[in-house]
Amino acid sequence: MFPVLVLSLFFSFFTGISAAIASGRSELLRYEVTWNGNKAGHGDITTKRESDRVNVIAQAVSDGFLKAVMEIWSRVQATFSAHTFKPVFYEFHLKSNVLRHESVDLAFDHDAKTVQVNKQRGNEKESHSEKFAAIYDPVTAIFLLRSQRHFDKPMYVDIFDGKDRSRLLVHPAGSEYVKTKAGQHRALVLNLRLVKLGGDKKEIAAGRLWISDDQHRIPLLLTSSPIVGTIRLELVQAQL
Repeated sequence: MFPVLVLSLFFSFFTGISAAIASGRSELLRYEVTWNGNKAGHGDITTKRESDRVNVIAQAVSDGFLKAVMEIWSRVQATFSAHTFKPVFYEFHLKSNVLRHESVDLAFDHDAKTVQVNKQRGNEKESHSEKFAAIYDPVTAIFLLRSQRHFDKPMYVDIFDGKDRSRLLVHPAGSEYVKTKAGQHRALVLNLRLVKLGGDKKEIAAGRLWISDDQHRIPLLLTSSPIVGTIRLELVQAQL
């Protein structure tokens, strides 16, 4: 279950765009996923600005020991305003030879303050519209946080992924040099907690994120320690 969280949940939150995208250029980031030191998957994040919108696509697949147990493929796509950060569309798809296929599509109407939700899990389908206020899809939420000029105080953003409403809490933890397969970088360190809104406010996930301490703000490394072992998302290549 934990590698599945990496390839679906964490990868969808590990996106955003750099200052290079704000000036109209594309960005391609490649990552490797390990669990307890064993390769479990890999993925790409592609970001491109088209006119006044930004489009982000993140894809991940199982690899190494995990692929021997189950094949997993996940894809997240989000479109949002390049000027206001308002989400426009969000799509999430998960396929597996063991788990049931799952998809979620969100279409935001900011004039009516509604979001159209279309979901499918296996053969079960659901479609409805609901009200929203000051809430973002997972990808746009991360871009909104990364666009902050300073990381010197705690921040949060509320997120809706079509299933749950949650709050991503970000606590700055200083800066340091971090080494990944893409090289050594000066990085800002952020402690992350994702908690469910409403009810008992259950913690969904927690981890530590290193982002480059420069104008690009590239996610370099993400680690999480669930009940068993350690999950690690590491940058292996960046094309800016």
